[in-house]
Amino acid sequence: QGLLGMVAPQSYGGLGLTNREMAVMFQQLAAVDTTVASFVVVNNALGLRPILRYATPETRDELMPRLATGRELASFAMTEADAGSNIRNLSSFGRPDGEGGWRLWGTKWWSGTASWAGVINTFVHLEGPGGAPQGVSGFVLRQGAKGLRNGPEALTMGLRGMVQSQVLLEGVRVTERDRLGALGDGMAPATNAMEFGRFAI
Repeated sequence: QGLLGMVAPQSYGGLGLTNREMAVMFQQLAAVDTTVASFVVVNNALGLRPILRYATPETRDELMPRLATGRELASFAMTEADAGSNIRNLSSFGRPDGEGGWRLWGTKWWSGTASWAGVINTFVHLEGPGGAPQGVSGFVLRQGAKGLRNGPEALTMGLRGMVQSQVLLEGVRVTERDRLGALGDGMAPATNAMEFGRFAI
């Protein structure tokens, strides 16, 4: 019925709903099953929204037709052992690979639907040449990429229909094409997604 692509424009195969229309949909879904509602919120707010608003045009055009129609899921991996919604406290990092890209390292916790998703939005502290800090940056990762691995599932109380698991970054390579927003400005896509997610919740 298009529930996994409510935020996506119709040009990509989504429903293109307004915030008010989505609020009604979330409310009705939650009246039936809060896990289903949470699953739909995660995919729309934390998965699709950052890609729609902050991905490069070629990445957006590549991914959105599959995501908007629900053929693939999108997830959000930010929380860490010592960092909840405070992404300035992240320990995950990205280092230049000498070939115009970066290698990402770190462990993310409680990432909803990450082990089911085709793409995962993640955020790390980026390092420049010589280790100089370049701020928090966001990237879109493709499931199956070398160095990207799903860790153990986190058991939950009540959320029986949505998996939450660790996401392990073990040198996964990203390039400029994979970025979410400007390099060093990962706060913008992360905050935007989380604020919309809180509205939906």
